Amino acid sequence: MTRWRSHVQWLPVVILLGVALNQQRLAHFQDLSPWSGGGFGMFASTDSPADRHLHVYELSQALRRELDIPPGLEEEARRALTLPTEYRLDKLSRLLREELQLPPQVAVEIQVWMRDYDAGNLTPRGRLLRHFRDDGVDAAR
Repeated sequence: MTRWRSHVQWLPVVILLGVALNQQRLAHFQDLSPWSGGGFGMFASTDSPADRHLHVYELSQALRRELDIPPGLEEEARRALTLPTEYRLDKLSRLLREELQLPPQVAVEIQVWMRDYDAGNLTPRGRLLRHFRDDGVDAAR
């Protein structure tokens, strides 16, 4: 019984290390906002989900029109800003298509931008973080 207790006491440490390592992996490889995911990036980064924004475009042969996010999809858009994986951007694109009743031949482009600062003079600027394009009807869906 004593041996079991000595191993169990390390369980919280192992769990916290796992959370921290997963947060680092997601931040580096999936563009997770450092302010999210259980890490302490908020103390070292200005890249919060509030400083990110989406641009969504409807694309056809003769038209490139920016779309507004419908009120019912704001939560899904917030999730896509926080962790802009291909899965989340694809899901947002499909939901936009459905909500706005876009024709199948129209492409949807989603851009995730973040606020960045010039290292020399700290001038704020936008930086493209992720880009996703859904070209319409896909036979695999």
